[in-house]
Amino acid sequence: MIKELKKNLTSAINTIMPLVIIVLILSLFVPIDINLIISFLLSSILLIVGLSLFTFGADLSLAYIGNKIGKDLVKSKKIPLILIVGLLIGTFVTIAEPDLMVLAEQITSISSVTLILLISLGVGICTLIAAARAIWGWDLNVILIISFAIIFLLVFFVPIEFIPFAFDSGGVTTGTISIPFLLTLGMGLVANRMDKKAKEDSFGLIALGSTGPIIMVLILGLFYAPTDTIVFDSSLYHSFAFSNYFIQVVKCFKEVILAISPILVVFIIYNIITNNVKKMEMRKILFGIVITIIGLTLFLVAANVGFLNMGYALGNFFASTNYKYFLVFIIMILSFFIAIAEPAVIILIDQVKEYTGGGISDKALKIALALGVSIASGMSMLRVFTQTPFFYLVITGYGIAFLLTFVIPKVFTAIAFDAGGATGGSLTTAFLLPMSIGACVAIGGNVYKDAFGLASMVSLIPIITIEIVGLLYQIGMNYNERFESYDDSIIEYDWEVSYE
Repeated sequence: MIKELKKNLTSAINTIMPLVIIVLILSLFVPIDINLIISFLLSSILLIVGLSLFTFGADLSLAYIGNKIGKDLVKSKKIPLILIVGLLIGTFVTIAEPDLMVLAEQITSISSVTLILLISLGVGICTLIAAARAIWGWDLNVILIISFAIIFLLVFFVPIEFIPFAFDSGGVTTGTISIPFLLTLGMGLVANRMDKKAKEDSFGLIALGSTGPIIMVLILGLFYAPTDTIVFDSSLYHSFAFSNYFIQVVKCFKEVILAISPILVVFIIYNIITNNVKKMEMRKILFGIVITIIGLTLFLVAANVGFLNMGYALGNFFASTNYKYFLVFIIMILSFFIAIAEPAVIILIDQVKEYTGGGISDKALKIALALGVSIASGMSMLRVFTQTPFFYLVITGYGIAFLLTFVIPKVFTAIAFDAGGATGGSLTTAFLLPMSIGACVAIGGNVYKDAFGLASMVSLIPIITIEIVGLLYQIGMNYNERFESYDDSIIEYDWEVSYE
């Protein structure tokens, strides 16, 4: 147990420290209030401790619950029960997603509770569909094409302010807490299948979980008419008092309890009905839940007090100078190092490595994902300055992504779209998005149209980079098959010479 905690602590340090070092270097040249720097450093420590405790606790509790329920549901062979529980699990686990909480806090014109519940329901519905796919082996490509056809149809009927944020909601819902849960649930659902596609179908649940929130927020846009008075409350990012920590601890603790409770209640009811969880396992799960609550509270406090502030301040400062385009390179460097150490990315890569038997190195996957995130972040910041319509980028990106699905192995479609869901991690919403917002406010842009959309681009471009890796993998496999098909046995020639 201590070994696992140390592993999670090391992973958290590797994730946070590159960003801290780069920010400290920038602070030598940027006139940032000393209180903000101190607050950022303190928040960095809290974020490292919180993230390590959170992932450690989630492994003990949430990941175990997901795998246990997934396997038991399939054994029950009660399809209605499987679908209903899939809906509940997908909804409740998303309510507890820290990335979604941080994103919802940055929207002032819509109730954060309404957003979280609506987006979580979208994930729940998609989890239900994913459960059905795991049972009946539905084609993921077809489901994704139908989902995005609905999305792009809705886009034409909603206010333009809703489009970037709707896609962002899909990018952040599958994050630190939901990815290990949904991955283990997916593996549990196919555990009892013996066909060749079973292992392949364990992928794709995260991909589907990213589409539901987009649809739900776009549907909200059909009924919610924004006005010109919609503004982003930037005053939140100029309050650096240390008393904010105590206020945030109380606030975030209440939010976390409310978010985690439904998952725990569902599992307790599930165990009462099935009675197949031993007391020792139950104590381990409850201990993991407590650790998860503590870690998630510290994480949210650090994000709300130090990281949101610093991201906003840096973006606002650089965009106010003649060197604003330098911010494009800063965010690309930051996002590269953030992505390469993202815990959710590491979990997904380990599963891909297992599936391919090491045929694709984890290093190649990490670099492909990190480059995708870096390019996406740079494009998003450039879009803030050029005010390029978000829809142009997203329709082009998904057009390329779906074209590639016809020339790569089907499993790589699932892996690529899963990877897109994994890359929009905690620091994207807690630091990179506030940086984009700060820059947008500085140049007098429209925050909803120009600043939001970063999280969705961070999810989109890595899909393409992983598909390219899949294409190269397919080419390599085809080459090896052709090479091995040659008959390399010794050919005997008749070299007899006639001496007449």
